[in-house]
Amino acid sequence: MYSRYIARLNIIHWVLFSLLLVEGFFIQHAFARSETKRGITIEDLSTIQDIRTMVLSPNGKYIAFQTMQADKDANRHTLGWYVVTTKLGAKVKKVAEGNEIEPDRDALAPSGYLASSEIIWSPDSQWIYFTKRHRGKVQIWRSHREKSGAEQLTHNQGDVQSLRSSEKGSKILFTIGRTRAEIKRLIKEGAKRGYLKQEPPLYTIENGPIIPPCTDGRGRIQSLDLANNRSCILTVWVYEVKSGIERIAKEAEKKKFYDQPDSFGDMVRQGLRQDELKQMQKMSPDGTRLAWIENEDPETYKGYYPPMILRVSSSGEGISCLFKVCKRPKMIGFRGVWWHPNGKEVIFQVRDGRLGTLTSFYGWTPDNNNLRRILSSDDRFSQCNISGKRLICGQETWTSPKKIVSVNLDNGAISAIVDVNPAFQNLSFTKIEKIFGEDDYGHGVYAHLVYPKGYKKGHRYPLVITQYTSGGFLRGAVGDEQPIHVYVQNGIAVLSLAIRHLDYGILGRTTDPMKVNVALYMNFLIKQGPATAIENMVEALANRGIVDTKRVGISGLSTGASITDSALIRKNYAAASTAYSNLASRVFFSPSSNVEKVRNVVYGGGALSPKGSEARKKYTIDLNAKKIDTPYLIQVADREIFQTILNYNALKEAGKPVEMIIYPDEYHVKWQPAHKYMVYQRNLDWFNFWLRGVEDPDPEKAGQYQRWRKLRELHLTNLKEKEKRGK
Repeated sequence: MYSRYIARLNIIHWVLFSLLLVEGFFIQHAFARSETKRGITIEDLSTIQDIRTMVLSPNGKYIAFQTMQADKDANRHTLGWYVVTTKLGAKVKKVAEGNEIEPDRDALAPSGYLASSEIIWSPDSQWIYFTKRHRGKVQIWRSHREKSGAEQLTHNQGDVQSLRSSEKGSKILFTIGRTRAEIKRLIKEGAKRGYLKQEPPLYTIENGPIIPPCTDGRGRIQSLDLANNRSCILTVWVYEVKSGIERIAKEAEKKKFYDQPDSFGDMVRQGLRQDELKQMQKMSPDGTRLAWIENEDPETYKGYYPPMILRVSSSGEGISCLFKVCKRPKMIGFRGVWWHPNGKEVIFQVRDGRLGTLTSFYGWTPDNNNLRRILSSDDRFSQCNISGKRLICGQETWTSPKKIVSVNLDNGAISAIVDVNPAFQNLSFTKIEKIFGEDDYGHGVYAHLVYPKGYKKGHRYPLVITQYTSGGFLRGAVGDEQPIHVYVQNGIAVLSLAIRHLDYGILGRTTDPMKVNVALYMNFLIKQGPATAIENMVEALANRGIVDTKRVGISGLSTGASITDSALIRKNYAAASTAYSNLASRVFFSPSSNVEKVRNVVYGGGALSPKGSEARKKYTIDLNAKKIDTPYLIQVADREIFQTILNYNALKEAGKPVEMIIYPDEYHVKWQPAHKYMVYQRNLDWFNFWLRGVEDPDPEKAGQYQRWRKLRELHLTNLKEKEKRGK
């Protein structure tokens, strides 16, 4: 549980779940557009094909990528690996497929996000090597760029974590953590002897036995410091391509593997601190100069997310780019650094604009200190790499899932290379407006206002609030549970809200999770900053004549669920829907002693102390159940019932309209396609029922509406009694 609170601070989670498979053929213009477009449906959202990993070949002429598509009927995912040239309009070749997937892991436990394949190219751009789960084992596979079919290369006793190719391509280097047999043994032994209550935990109610990830044993990220008997060191292995021999790496090979981590994920696995490294290092085409970003002031900013600055080496010295856009907070800053083919200009990608809501590409020439803007956009660009005078990127717009595009370095022109969801060209979307606001403490927030279908100026509409980040394809908010574009097709406006939980400065100044979490909880629990931001944004929309304040619904997952609970304690809404309900007094007796310590600081004392107990009464759902008159739907994972059941029971006992659906074998983020489809559908039905008075005539839902009508009668009775008491 504790690691999850840390992971929430990254604000980089954007759920990439499901996908629409067009077998082996994804040419954008190969599918004729219909003359009339229709509105998007839950079926459309549930069958999106999503591009996961995408990697440019060393010669810059080919792209290898992995896709994932959810199948709700079979309740599984279909995976595909493809190769396409970087030429516009090229055909895509499917080289491998699979259907085994499991939830990825955050620092210590499964989170529900789905694991992606790692992909690398051979130096000659002929082969792709990738990780694939087959029969429960993650190993290295290989496919030729011109042929269909894949062959398994490694047969290790452990699962492959990450991989690299040697310079000449004769060897594939990869890392292995614990063997599968060792993991089974640890679980079996723990079940026999029991688990000591300690920090970091060996066992949690949510996830059962904790088997910590392995690092390289050098530095440690604080949340991964483990008791000696639970520590684990990665092993570097080598697969020799010509002979097929699989062996443990020699010291020189191991050192080369760790010399240049490619991602934050690598740093976690290797135990490296971000402020200890030059990031995004790129050598100029002639091999004489290096460009990179690094901590602007390591003496002041010792945290994991310091302010970063762009630098270039010249004659043995580092030249800094002193323009404002060249100095960005790590959390919202640089996304990539490359050299222009001319060898003189450094191309870099950053988040900038008001509250970091834009993605921008710039070119900086150190020799004359010239800066030019190539492109600034509300679109989200990811996994970019340079190919000649173009950047090859994944692009998401507010109304379209990720596609592969090229960005012209001279003029910023965008051209589509691969669109794996061509059916979206035949869907209609409503107007979207980016708006800004503040909480009661002057902290800026922003949102995307998605207008309802058929919007007419002067007419007030029901509203659903989603949280707690917003950008790219506006699909389902954090956790992917709220079908934003489907809500608006049903006449409901959506405020897709992005809330900054903290001043990013604290993340740059400290590596102490306690300080970070205290600041986080103080902001949304005691100050209730995010809840006030929501109220202010809704009031602004009401003043514009867009929103009917009597028909406002609120939703959230993770920190968003906590913000929703905080908002409900402050005032009532027309309806609420969350993935779980977190602000319960029982949670203050958490399985994690570190979480207890955080909350004790926030509330001024322990749960049983006079001051701490009194403070908790103000900020928990169960102890405020009698005053909450918001119809509340909770769709909870079985692993998170502990955090929810007390609030549900308290609301139920207080005679409040509440319903809870429990989904088996789920995590913090729901990963099963059948469950995700039902969550979408039930949320749509819930808000239609409470905000519009509309019921789906599907006979299979008859029982659902019988329950909800009774809840509505209960709700109306409560409101009448409350009105009488008020008089």
